[in-house]
Amino acid sequence: MLPTLKENDIVFFKKYSANKSLLKTGQIVIFYHPLKSIRLIKRIKNVNKNSIEVSGDNFKFSDDSKIFGLINNKKVIGIVTSKLFKF
Repeated sequence: MLPTLKENDIVFFKKYSANKSLLKTGQIVIFYHPLKSIRLIKRIKNVNKNSIEVSGDNFKFSDDSKIFGLINNKKVIGIVTSKLFKF
């Protein structure tokens, strides 16, 4: 699968709120990496009550849940709504 987003793409997102937002499989989310102090953007593969499994679109080379496990919902910053196209 080709990556949906590329480095330096500009995205719009809605802020995640546990009480107001619903996380669904297939959504692209921004979250804090559980082991490093960086932010990542990945696609939700599975949703549990308090955590999500994320996967990168470039499966072979992606730093995602297959490396660091499930993400606690508290680590989610936002849900990507769209990206700015470059012409």
